[in-house]
Amino acid sequence: MALLPGAFASIQAPAAKSSDSLKKMAALEVKQQAAKSAHMKKPRDERLKKTYVDLTVDLGVLAMTSPDLSSKEKYPKALRLFREALKTDPKNRTALHWKTQIEDIYRSMGKPIPKG
Repeated sequence: MALLPGAFASIQAPAAKSSDSLKKMAALEVKQQAAKSAHMKKPRDERLKKTYVDLTVDLGVLAMTSPDLSSKEKYPKALRLFREALKTDPKNRTALHWKTQIEDIYRSMGKPIPKG
């Protein structure tokens, strides 16, 4: 009987992780949108620009690695976010790395690279 609670807990753990991942993504989306608005109001403010780009890249990485999104959802979303970051900061190494990697994966599979 003592083994049942432990076994049950391990069955529930992935569901708890999924819920946490979605909550984290939703919270980061709110922060990213607020940073985008602040940057749009003061586009010459380097601190606001950096915050916006960093949050956009972080959101892209989170989307790309999310266990809660299917491949058909996560990679186009992440690619869109990396492209968005690169529009503001074309030299952002992290965004450029992941954008290139996702595009290379699409090419290797013989699939069209999502637009936009």
